[in-house]
Amino acid sequence: MSINQMIYISQATRKMSSSDLHEILKSAQDNNKSIDVTGSLFYNGGWFLQVLEGPTETLKRLYNKIEKDPRHKNTRIIYDAPARFRTFTRWTMNMTNLEDRQADKYDELVEVIEAAKTDRKIGSASPAVTLLKIFKS
Repeated sequence: MSINQMIYISQATRKMSSSDLHEILKSAQDNNKSIDVTGSLFYNGGWFLQVLEGPTETLKRLYNKIEKDPRHKNTRIIYDAPARFRTFTRWTMNMTNLEDRQADKYDELVEVIEAAKTDRKIGSASPAVTLLKIFKS
């Protein structure tokens, strides 16, 4: 089965509390397990950046559902490509709240979100490619 990686960015419609983020994580973990999706969600400064990995058609259906979620707006795919392997194999979904500033690779991840918000490259790479490289190393 072929695997695709999709990364999108979106803006929260309100400030997300730790319990809001935990609820999103739990729901994603439960849903993704049954549809063979893995990935990671990052939150910082009212912005979400999410990596989804799985079968192409599954990701398309999931993204259509995600776009309708009222907790965020201005959803935009910044990367959508076939992958030889999954980067986030350990998680049906992981969450990193960068606002607690305890995250491993904090500075790199904040830079990725800031660059993605404005379509700016990091060096010569897109924010999405930079994000994937952070976790492949």
